[in-house]
Amino acid sequence: MTRQIRLLLSPRLRARTLRVRTLRVRLMVGLALLMATGLTIPAVAGVVALRAYLLERTDSELQAAQSLLTIRGVALLTGIAPVLGAEGLQKVVAPTNYVVELRHADGTVQRVVGDVGHPLPPRPLMDVIGERPARVAVGRPFTVIYGDRRYRVLAGTLPGTGMPDVVAVPLQPVVATLARLVAVETVAGVAVLVLAGVSAWLLLGRGLRPIRDVAATAAAIAAGDLSRRVPDHPPHNETGQLAAAINTMLGQIQTAFDDRVRSQERLQRFVADASHELRTPLTSVRGYVDLLRQGIVPPAEVDDALRRVYDEARRMGSLVDDMLYLAHLDEERPLIRVEVDFAALVRDAVRDAVVVQPARPVTLRLPESCPVVAEADALRQVIGNLLANVRVHTPTTAAVTVELTRSDHMVVLRVHDEGPGMPPEVAERIFDRFFRATDGRDRVHGGNGLGMSIVAAVAAAHGGTAEASSVLGRGTTVRITLPIHLPAYHQAGSSG
Repeated sequence: MTRQIRLLLSPRLRARTLRVRTLRVRLMVGLALLMATGLTIPAVAGVVALRAYLLERTDSELQAAQSLLTIRGVALLTGIAPVLGAEGLQKVVAPTNYVVELRHADGTVQRVVGDVGHPLPPRPLMDVIGERPARVAVGRPFTVIYGDRRYRVLAGTLPGTGMPDVVAVPLQPVVATLARLVAVETVAGVAVLVLAGVSAWLLLGRGLRPIRDVAATAAAIAAGDLSRRVPDHPPHNETGQLAAAINTMLGQIQTAFDDRVRSQERLQRFVADASHELRTPLTSVRGYVDLLRQGIVPPAEVDDALRRVYDEARRMGSLVDDMLYLAHLDEERPLIRVEVDFAALVRDAVRDAVVVQPARPVTLRLPESCPVVAEADALRQVIGNLLANVRVHTPTTAAVTVELTRSDHMVVLRVHDEGPGMPPEVAERIFDRFFRATDGRDRVHGGNGLGMSIVAAVAAAHGGTAEASSVLGRGTTVRITLPIHLPAYHQAGSSG
């Protein structure tokens, strides 16, 4: 059985151990992907939102600068420019980081550059703008890539002069801000992932500990340790419930295995005892038959030899009948139960015993009636075996008391004899099959050792118990307790 359990659990154990090893990794990978997605989406959304905000603010500034240029541009560039010069004009028109370009009628481009942080390429921005009329018609800022730089540009025309103009601002601050934000979010995201990954790894290891305990327990059971159990875990979570369910299952498996072992041991002992009990009468029968066949028995002793053969055959028949009855009870076949008067059965059995031994003092304490639901023949055999046990193993002068009492749910049959009694260790085995007491009992007319076993088996088949107590020199008491179960069996009988 242990080897079968080992063979059954070993492949599953290896597969489960492999799953436990990969389950932690798979959970970690899934958690890492989930967290990375959760961190990436808001980070990207934040970058996109900030970029849109910065571009919107830049566009608003460009619109304001274009309006200012429309109002003051002509006067500044045509009237004040010759007086202030290029440096003064730059301070007045573009004191910040704006780039302003105007194209004169002769095709020249006048450029006023603020503090852009780096020199502009020699080619004007106006020359790299494609589809200028469409841009002017739309009137919205757009982005121009100029060398390795990006500019936000708004193209227009000065009113009254028709001079094309361009107002631009470098996007380097916007790009730098976004790059800094991306860097900060990346570093913070990596730190959060590392910290969360370490924490999750430790928490998953702790959370998966019951599964590892289950795997270790299964390995121990496969190795033959059927008493191994999964360590207890808090019962309020799934792992604790799993551990409790597995321990319950393992307990049932061990109980079933122990019951099977005990059943096999009882069967082996029963077969050995039956063989031993049958060997003696078979030997006697074979011996007498051989003597009769060879003509060795004198004619005057033939009847006695045949009588001995008949007695031994009857003894074997009785033994076989008792063994078959015990086997019938062991198979737990349903008994034919009807409502019977237990008191009447006891009263009849005591009368029969008095007829066999008229000189034995017998005290009978019975109610007028005691209805129970049981198999009548089985109860008769119980009472008969108890009284036969007293008749065989006690002297005729030993008094016997038979008492039957009833409560709401139980009925108790008590048979007490004032015989020589038995030691406690012998009384404990009185219901064992093929057991005969040797101390304090007369074995001259002993039975086959199955009578008291049948008593215990019948009591158990009816859901009751059989108990025996004995004191040397003071007698023996056998107590049979049976449930009444009258309402339940009436309902079962009426439905069937």
